[in-house]
This record gives sequence, C-alpha cells and structure tokens, in this order.
Amino acid sequence: MNQRELALSILYKTIRDESYSNLLMRKELNKVEPIRRAFITNLVNGVLRYYEYLIYQVDAECKKITPLRIKLILAMAFYERFFLNEKDYVVNYEYVELASNSYDKSFINAILRKKDVLLPCDIPHVKACLPEWIYNLLKSQYSTDEFNKITEVYHHIPSVYYRLNKKKCSFADLKGLKINELNDDIFTCKDNLLDSKQAAEGCFYVQDYNSASLYKHLDLQKGNTLLDVCSAPGSKLFNCLDILDPKDCYANDVNLTRVKLISKMADKLGFKGVNYLNCDGRLLTQKLKMKFDRILLDAPCSGLGVLGRKPDLKLHIKPTSLDELQKLQMELLKSVEPLLEDNGILLYATCTLNKKENGKQIRKYLADNSTLMLLEEDTIINEMGDCFYYAKMQKVR
Repeated sequence: MNQRELALSILYKTIRDESYSNLLMRKELNKVEPIRRAFITNLVNGVLRYYEYLIYQVDAECKKITPLRIKLILAMAFYERFFLNEKDYVVNYEYVELASNSYDKSFINAILRKKDVLLPCDIPHVKACLPEWIYNLLKSQYSTDEFNKITEVYHHIPSVYYRLNKKKCSFADLKGLKINELNDDIFTCKDNLLDSKQAAEGCFYVQDYNSASLYKHLDLQKGNTLLDVCSAPGSKLFNCLDILDPKDCYANDVNLTRVKLISKMADKLGFKGVNYLNCDGRLLTQKLKMKFDRILLDAPCSGLGVLGRKPDLKLHIKPTSLDELQKLQMELLKSVEPLLEDNGILLYATCTLNKKENGKQIRKYLADNSTLMLLEEDTIINEMGDCFYYAKMQKVR
C-alpha cells in the first residue's frame, strides 16, 4: 500500500465510519517508512481541514451522485494540486491509479485533466471550511474580527511542541537535537523527536504551547494539595509536578486505560508517588475524605478549540451533544466544589470556543454558588496552538 492509498484508507474510514483520524494514523503509520509519515499526516489533515471547500469543488465537477471513495480521491488530488502545488502530471497519474476499475479511472482522469483552477464559492460556511451549524454557532458568539481570527487558527498547520522535563535535564543537554527554544519550558524541532533516546529517557513530552501555560493560573505553592479531576492525557498534571510533590497530587480519570497511561508516563518522567483514581468525577466526594488547596477541572467539552490540530472533530461533533456536555460540565463543577479548601483555587478549563460551555456556563454556576468568587477568565485564541478557555475561582467562605 503506497502513501496516498494509505491516506485514502484513513480518510475513508474517518468519513464513512466516523472514526478518529489521529487514532487511525497512530495505528496505520507504523506500516510505512518514517520518512513518508509526515506526507501522509499532512495529506489526511489537509483534506480534513479544507473538507467542505474541497467537496464543494468535487461536487461542482461531478454533476451526479458519486461514491464517497471517488469523491475523496478527487478531494485529495485537488488538495495536492492547489494547496501543496504538486505537479499536474504527478497528481493525474497517482490519483487515477487509486481507482479500482477502468470506468472510475477514466472518470477521474477526465476531471483532473480539465481542472486547472478552483471555482469561486460564495457560501459562507463552505468558504470557512466548517459545517454550517458550527459556522452559525461561532458567528453568533464572536465579532467579525474574532471569528476571522478563529478560522485563521483552524486553517493554520500547528507545530509540534515539546515541554522540557526539568527533573531530568536542561536545554543544554538537548543541544545536539537542534532545538528551537520558545520560552523557559517549550521548544520545537524540525525533526520528529518521539523516537529519540531523550524522549525514551523522559527528558521531555509533547504538549501544546497554549495548553502548557494553563497551570500557571493555579498559583501553585510548594506543599499545596492538588486534585486533577479529568487528568488524561496527563500533561497539565506533569506541569504541576514541576512544583508540587507527587504524593500531594491526585490524578483522576473515568477511563481506566487512560489512568494507566498517565501513570506509565509519569513514572518515565520521574514523577513517582502520584495518587491515581479511576472514578466518574461527579462521584469523587464519595471516594475522597479530604479537601484540596487546588482543583483543576479540565472539563469534557465539544473541542471547538482544537479543530486546527484535530480537523476531523468538526465532522464528529453533533449539535445535539452540546446540551449533554453542558449538563455534565455543570454537574462536575457542583460535585468538586465541596472538595475545595477555604481560600483554595478551582480552575475550570475547556478546549472549546462555545461560550455556552465557557463564560456563560461559569456565570450560571456562580449565580447558584455563593462560596466561589471569579478572579480571572480568558479565552486564548492564537496561532501558537490550541484555543481554550479558563476561569479561575477562589472559595471565599
């Protein structure tokens, strides 16, 4: 299976079966040489990132009902030709070869030979490369300038960021890797470092640039106790462990497999002694007989802040799921508040841009909870990384 055929297989399963492309790639990319993996990842994510616009172009050319597989072959070809500037003869040959019979080969060949420009499009949500309901939701909640910035972030290919594990090494120890230091903790590298000796030794871990700043709003002090309510994949917990003693930290997740992965990664990084819990966050008061100085609630959400990194999410999220998520978020907030010490800090965060899950959710919560005071909140939207919201609250009773 060549690289374009593998990319087609991943895209087909993502669209048809509503599978998650990142999970498929994690499994399938092991079948090809490392040098080809970046191209496949770019091709899959690129088609998904511009999916609505590419399918608009495909439908305009096909003029009839076309099987999904053929649509995806053409969408991939258009992406390579018009977004990656691949040579016409390469695109024509490679994508005609992906067809399974002579009729489809002729059909694809005819379209590719005459397609020399992208058609203009005046459909707003298609131009923004978003499902119509997501477009309408964000357009109603943000100003024109803010919305344009959001779509810029969605269309931006994010970097892979690494966070230094200062328990194991310093930047000086990584000089041979030709890294680019962005601040005291975060760096990038043109090479994939995941298979490096230093990664195996726990010298660093992958974490989004913006996400890596969240822990600072907890105002951590040595000796604080911390409850990380929805801890997976664990990177925010690891940030806190730069300051806190592992034995003072409790990491919980409802998924046992994820809890085991957090524990395994923490051990590799040298953070041994964390207290792990596998519990529905709404039931933690039944499990824990103590209170915490700091609580981090990185709540389950619709994920509208990470579409730049995970463009397939826009095809999986359903508008009907938003009400369920908001109900769960409120239940989690109400459930963990009794576990917070007086004067303690509760940090609520999501990786979505839906204000009903963010600021409006917090205001609704605070209106019914006089023991907490909002100290700070913000929505982070920039091309450095994922978009997210946080609200920092303090127990004042």
